[in-house]
Amino acid sequence: MSSNKLIVLLNALSKQERSRLRKFLCSPYFNERTDIVELFDALREHSCTSEKTLNAPHKRAIWEKLYPNRPYDDLSLRRLFSDLNQLAQRFLVAEMRRQNPINEAIDLLDALDRFDLPKHTAAAERHLDQQLEALPGKCAEYYSLWHRRYWNALKRASKQVVTPDFPSKLADTDFYLESFYLIQKLKMYIDWLLYRGLRAGECQLLMVPGFWEHLDNPRFDQVPLIRIFQKIILCLSYPEEEAHFDQLLCRLREQGHQLSRTDQRECFFIAQNYCALKINQGNVQYYYRYFELIREMADRGLLLENGQLPEPVFKNFITVSLGAGQYAWTEQFICEYAPYLPERIRENARTFNLAYVYFYQKDYDRVLECLRDVEYSDVVYALGAKSILVRTYYEMGEIQALDSLIDSFRAFLLRNKVLSKNLKREYINFVNLVRKLTMLDPSDKKTLARLRQRVSQTSYTMPKNWLMRQLAEIEAGRRRY
Repeated sequence: MSSNKLIVLLNALSKQERSRLRKFLCSPYFNERTDIVELFDALREHSCTSEKTLNAPHKRAIWEKLYPNRPYDDLSLRRLFSDLNQLAQRFLVAEMRRQNPINEAIDLLDALDRFDLPKHTAAAERHLDQQLEALPGKCAEYYSLWHRRYWNALKRASKQVVTPDFPSKLADTDFYLESFYLIQKLKMYIDWLLYRGLRAGECQLLMVPGFWEHLDNPRFDQVPLIRIFQKIILCLSYPEEEAHFDQLLCRLREQGHQLSRTDQRECFFIAQNYCALKINQGNVQYYYRYFELIREMADRGLLLENGQLPEPVFKNFITVSLGAGQYAWTEQFICEYAPYLPERIRENARTFNLAYVYFYQKDYDRVLECLRDVEYSDVVYALGAKSILVRTYYEMGEIQALDSLIDSFRAFLLRNKVLSKNLKREYINFVNLVRKLTMLDPSDKKTLARLRQRVSQTSYTMPKNWLMRQLAEIEAGRRRY
């Protein structure tokens, strides 16, 4: 078991992290055993990190390399794996500390408190203050770090008999601690509201009596995240009162620049969720408000996360932007941000979504240029592309090509072993409905009514609105095949 855990851990590290791990293992401060370094090298040499488990021949080969003159001892080897696993985990902690120098600076103050070194302490405190003041945004951790900084100063002051500034240090420590607590409490309450919106449950998140009234204290006006979270909670609690949403946007635009990048992204996504709720309720004007939020995120440089754009965010933004009629902006967005998608789906996403834009623009020739000869490795994109092609051929009146595509699409669905039965059934129903549209007589009111009933029962995962529009055009005598 210890070998499996070690292999999984090593496999999770990047090439650069493995290189730093070896330096860590070679440091006598952390490890004085050469056989642990040799085990690490043997694992890399045998390419074991590409597997999740080690087989018996691999283990014996490793043992013989480490201890050529000793008989194989599985228990000793497992202990060695366990020791290396423990050191690798200590390395992860050291890496995290290395990437967070402020925590290290605060720990230095705590360490210096053991000694009577006032000059060292004063210099360390000044350096820490410079680091804290340079933080890019007032997130929850910002207040937690300032609390730790003032708490350290408060402890030193409390050791002295007369400390004139003791009350002010106490007040500062209390303010940052309370601000951190309130932000975290509000964040958990927001998470509960979002969860409650997705799933019905009996769980309640209780707040202490007087909590909401306490938040109105003017001293929290200097904590932007508290005021913004208050507006978010009102939006989620009373979605029918749209004034709360307007007030949230005002807060975001006035104070958003004071937040950390992560908090800004999260607040914008929650605001977009509110717009999505309104759109699902039939208020199409919120397409435009949603789009404005997308554009604001782009202008603020908030779209990328660790240098990448998550695929669901990319697809959702395109759907909304097209719903808002922003075709040129959407095309530019695809060209600019597709390179930041995960490489595995990058080209599929680019060509598919460009075709989607051209379909909205009724530029059907360019749709065909994007999709006709593309083989999609991702089944989701393959389904989407074939669905767009079906609608494109229908709109162009290319009935022969449409019939051929419907037949090949149906065969693709029946052969595919990845898709669920329900999804296959929905797509087969979709292509059958399209074929019926091509043969429908506008004067046959009974068939029209039956077909409209079938379309109304179609899931919104299918192009339901498009099907309804085609029926309306046939009924009005504007579409004849």
